[in-house]
Amino acid sequence: MKEGGSINSLGTVENADATELAIIKFVDQLGVDYADYRTRLHGTRLLRFPFDSGRKRMTTFAQYDQSMKETVPTETGYPVRMHTKGAAEKIMETCSHYLDHEGKKQELTDQVL
Repeated sequence: MKEGGSINSLGTVENADATELAIIKFVDQLGVDYADYRTRLHGTRLLRFPFDSGRKRMTTFAQYDQSMKETVPTETGYPVRMHTKGAAEKIMETCSHYLDHEGKKQELTDQVL
């Protein structure tokens, strides 16, 4: 959540729409400096698909480097991570798995939801 909330939003506490402000405040309550994450990640961002009403989601791909020790490596070891936010029904219809807090791939079942 801290990574996705930080990198996949463009607003600030002073200037954001209601949804982004809620995400930023949540990340802040987790004790994360979202501005620091953005500074470190936006320079390495690979690709961003801005929110659009047809897709009903926004997606950002970011590449992590060795200096980001707090990030959990993916199961494949690749340093690229995708963060998506948007309408739950649009996101969930494309998902079959998720990465748990240890970076391990887990099946997304009705029990998890």
